[in-house]
Amino acid sequence: MLLLLLFLLVSSSSTTTTTTGEVLTAKTTNNDEAETEPLQLLEPTFTQHVGVLPPSVCEELIALGEEDGFTVVPESIDDGAPPQYKTSSQTIDVYERDRGIIAPAIYAVLEPWIPTITSLVKETIDRTLYERFYPNEINRAPKLHWVFFRRFSPATDRTSLLVHPDSNMHSVNIALNTNYVGGGLFYLKPPANQRPDEDGRPYIPAEYRSYEWLRQQKRVNSTAIVYPTLNVGDLVIYNYTVYHGVAPVEVGTRYSFVLFYDMDNPAIQGDFYDKDDGLSVEFYHEITNVNISLVWVDVDSAAYGDGGGGTGGGAVLDSSYEDVIELYFHPFEPLVQYTYVGDIFRAVITNTSTILAEFVMTPDQTRYTVILDETDEEL
Repeated sequence: MLLLLLFLLVSSSSTTTTTTGEVLTAKTTNNDEAETEPLQLLEPTFTQHVGVLPPSVCEELIALGEEDGFTVVPESIDDGAPPQYKTSSQTIDVYERDRGIIAPAIYAVLEPWIPTITSLVKETIDRTLYERFYPNEINRAPKLHWVFFRRFSPATDRTSLLVHPDSNMHSVNIALNTNYVGGGLFYLKPPANQRPDEDGRPYIPAEYRSYEWLRQQKRVNSTAIVYPTLNVGDLVIYNYTVYHGVAPVEVGTRYSFVLFYDMDNPAIQGDFYDKDDGLSVEFYHEITNVNISLVWVDVDSAAYGDGGGGTGGGAVLDSSYEDVIELYFHPFEPLVQYTYVGDIFRAVITNTSTILAEFVMTPDQTRYTVILDETDEEL
């Protein structure tokens, strides 16, 4: 697998700071030798944009978040950690692609800026990466899958976030305030002389993955740890190979907005699917007169009744056995999914149980197209 990291030479302007091209060198000393030896580090793909959101918008988002209320939920980053390290996160889910808008007032304030943010994400795309994972869509626009709001404060259980990479293709982190102490977003520079994992992620030293190490971190840059300077409204963009975290907030409250693009990341799907049985398939349609959702059927639980074959023609099935994959399956936009032979997907009219098409996954077919028949055209 390729090591999908770019190396650093930082260039800055009044609006952006972008990482490109170089292996960094630090000096280490062996206690038994007088000479120092170079330690080469990689600088991940990490792009910063200044002042994307106006301060007034950031203030409004914080006020709406406090008014709406942050939900206390388990933190998935802590899965597998000892009980004493598991603390709840303070979060608000604002939008999910398979659920739609969840927090309307908050989303309405952010929505005018989403096209700009998406364009910035597209500008950071590594063409080599896209040619490899999206060979038929190398000019595709990044797909927004999840928007959520985070709060970190010593007044709550959650003050920091353990070092981790994201599973989606690209992430955006927006700073909404700076009036707190500690708590900076940081990223790591992994050692250069290594082989990456199969998914292209680099190895990082085990010490960085410990809660004890995290709790000792201050907002201070070092050779291997970088805290980007983020003012109100600034954002950073990074891909799934970048290890990052949040140092403990010591005083005040840190607010941030996070946007996940392309959670169906083809680069890491092999982590979740058996290579012998897994399939990469594409769904497509050109239907514009109704909204269409793509759903996956729990074959083990579903009991087929009249019309349950779901081959089209407006058949209906109890939707309790369906998981929504894409709430709004847009026309003319191929949708890639990773699944298994024998899995069943349906195209249904959004927010109904009316089935337009059903597809059973087979090893010899990789593209499935939803086509309306004469009965469907009357819908």
